Amino acid sequence: MRDGLLQQQEFGFDQIERDVRLDGSLQRAFPLTAVLSSNGKKTQERNDLFRRFCDRMFVDVGLNRKLVSYQGNKHEPGFRWFKYKEGFSRSLVRTLLPQQQGTHVLDPFSGVGTTVVAATGLGHVGTGIEIMPVGNLAAMAVAYASNGIDMGCLEKQAKALVQYSVHGTGNRMEQMPITQGAYPRKTESALMRAQMFISKIDDPAIATVLTLACVSILEDVSYTRKDGQFLRWDPQSGRVVSPKLDKGPLPTVREALGKRISEIIADIPILERTYAGHIPTLVNGSSLNELKKLQANSVDAVVTSPPYANRYDYTRTYALELEYLGYGHEQLKALRQSLLSATVENGSKRTSIEKDYGEDSLAREAFRMADEQPALQEILDNLTEQAHELSNRNVIRLVKNYFTEMAVVVRELGRVVRPGGSVFMVNDNVRYHGEEVPVDLILSDFAEQSGFRCQTIRMLERGKGNSSQQMGRFGRHEIRKCVYHWEKPDG
Repeated sequence: MRDGLLQQQEFGFDQIERDVRLDGSLQRAFPLTAVLSSNGKKTQERNDLFRRFCDRMFVDVGLNRKLVSYQGNKHEPGFRWFKYKEGFSRSLVRTLLPQQQGTHVLDPFSGVGTTVVAATGLGHVGTGIEIMPVGNLAAMAVAYASNGIDMGCLEKQAKALVQYSVHGTGNRMEQMPITQGAYPRKTESALMRAQMFISKIDDPAIATVLTLACVSILEDVSYTRKDGQFLRWDPQSGRVVSPKLDKGPLPTVREALGKRISEIIADIPILERTYAGHIPTLVNGSSLNELKKLQANSVDAVVTSPPYANRYDYTRTYALELEYLGYGHEQLKALRQSLLSATVENGSKRTSIEKDYGEDSLAREAFRMADEQPALQEILDNLTEQAHELSNRNVIRLVKNYFTEMAVVVRELGRVVRPGGSVFMVNDNVRYHGEEVPVDLILSDFAEQSGFRCQTIRMLERGKGNSSQQMGRFGRHEIRKCVYHWEKPDG
């Protein structure tokens, strides 16, 4: 389907520019260049992998950051209730999935349920797997609100909640070291009273929606703000912090909760028109444990975005929310180790995965894919040679564990997706110590070893820059932000 193809040599490597029309959207000409190591290390294996997939890599001018990130949900009814920046937009799901009845759509990293909730609005059946409880809470709240929640009872209970939360005193929170001093004393008391009130509500739909309302205001009423993988702190908290954050006067719980509840009530009629049909299946747990419970060939389509291999620790980012949902310090650490390995603190899950799979050969096949992937081993070798220069040597372990675990996930998708089915995956490439890690190509190689055919790797017109630390040493190099499409051959 290529309209034109121009090949030229640069640095002894084929550089390809193309104008193509794919799935009805114009793909603009874009130069694809060789992998370059900023350290002069080996790149042959990554370049060989690049040559294999480059004729399926396109810049899609229809893709933008708003579509593949939370920005697209920022004003969407239901999804605007809770800021979950690690997700993608409802609009992206609608562009990828056709509207038909009975199709089973899976998201093995479902976050706040954007895929499965949007899928139900298109007539599909949705299953989401998510290990972060705050994500499942948000997804279930939107699902309940879309499917016949008792509005009269909700409004009555919401009004009583706001009143109850600000009168009298509540218990002190059992705060973790990471959240110590996050709230003014009156705010902390009001939040605990709200929690006490909701615990007595019998209707699970109303209790879920009101719990989400409370969780969604925690950042607003605290001395903190999410900043990448950390919480930034206002000195009003009493913490000695740098850089300083000035949040100014904080809203009261009554003000913030009243505003959020008004927004929720205003959105519900729209949600009922948009997503009513059935409540999706939302599984609390890790895909490394839960995917193997799904039947083979039971899924028609997957739309997902796994955690990126970017060192972000979501247990820190969402520490306030997890604490409010009952997590203590030790539980937080356990959750951190259960997440897909994407931080320098994650230990290997290989032994536990082998134990879980027992005689099933799938895990062994996945480990083989990761252990024998030439481009991945090239990256690990290069980083190991420079281990003494790394800001954190555990980056090597991060990269190895990430791809080992993703190999298990991809292999499972190869088992559960039916012939003719598709996987759409949003992910970013990364760079460590000047070494490019082509996540898109390595995972697509895993996919093709697991029974899929990589149809396209669609890139955003503008990539993502490397970190300021790497930029200062190695210069600015954009890394690809992509949506992959893998299809399982039919017959």
